[in-house]
Amino acid sequence: MTLYIKKEYENRMSDDDIKKLFDLCKKPLSAPNVVDRNELSNSYIGRASCKTLSMDGLADDRFVVREYWHGGMIGRIFRDCFWEGMRPVNELLVSEAVSNGGVKTAEIIAIVKKRVMGRLYKFRMVTREITESIDLIELLLHSRENQLLKQKKQIINKLAKAVNDMHNVGIYHADLHLKNILVQSNSGICINVYIIDLDKSHQYEKLSFHRRMKNIMRLDRSVVKMRRKKSNLFGKTFPFPVSKTDRIRFLKRYIETGSESVKPIKYYIQSYSKAHGLHRLWWSLGGG
Repeated sequence: MTLYIKKEYENRMSDDDIKKLFDLCKKPLSAPNVVDRNELSNSYIGRASCKTLSMDGLADDRFVVREYWHGGMIGRIFRDCFWEGMRPVNELLVSEAVSNGGVKTAEIIAIVKKRVMGRLYKFRMVTREITESIDLIELLLHSRENQLLKQKKQIINKLAKAVNDMHNVGIYHADLHLKNILVQSNSGICINVYIIDLDKSHQYEKLSFHRRMKNIMRLDRSVVKMRRKKSNLFGKTFPFPVSKTDRIRFLKRYIETGSESVKPIKYYIQSYSKAHGLHRLWWSLGGG
């Protein structure tokens, strides 16, 4: 078992806190997409549930524990066992690069790595909880009663700048979608946008236009997919809260915020239409 702790937290943790971190890989696993809401007061759902953790020496803060899981068919076989031991460390390096580039993301304070056998490992990552935040899927699903959506233009502008800043430091986010974007509101006055879950993301010396577009398309596709899958919740009386105008505004703001891509917005929109045509065909064939 190996435990990495961010230096500024190490001396503040009690022996019990250290034991809690070591025990994270020993406790029974959470089944993917299942949350035990009785165990902890706050939980987050991704490929597997993420639980919050409190530590005696860090009494003013709460932390989120994320289990690494395989997806798809391979996940049914290997579950949370991975072949190489550097995966969370790579995420840490990318996370630090993103943060140094001025993009808000979850602060990683500890990594737990357990060797299962040979080159098989299990991982747990502990990040500081982003308080008073909501991911974009939850925000859109509860937009009827959520006053935060009244600041939609501000959220779009901040998100476009965050994605642009991330790209400008060479980061390609491997899973950029609505669930991995958190919106934090301070009494409805100050809006912050966080880009999280940088697992399997890559840093390049310079991010090409093709990779920039591919990343943006991944985000936009998650909007289209959500509208398709949740069509029963939205209709004429209550339309889907992200319009075509909103998506074009995001593109325009992305270009205006100093992107190295100087292609005209018409080029972006044409690329959108072509890519979405292919995905609509895939979805119609039962691909997602």
